[in-house]
Amino acid sequence: MIRLMLLLLGITAMVLFGLYLLLDDKKYLHYFKQTLKYTLFLMVLVAVLFVLRRILYV
Repeated sequence: MIRLMLLLLGITAMVLFGLYLLLDDKKYLHYFKQTLKYTLFLMVLVAVLFVLRRILYV
């Protein structure tokens, strides 16, 4: 499930960046930056949850 979400977020980010380069509209760059920010937040959250799970179930 996590791999699928990261794959879809990566595709979304590349499409938004491509639209920014193609159309030169700043809103796509803003959406791209937000997508990257929330993707990094999601990755950190998942990593913390994995570490907590390893600590609590040992």
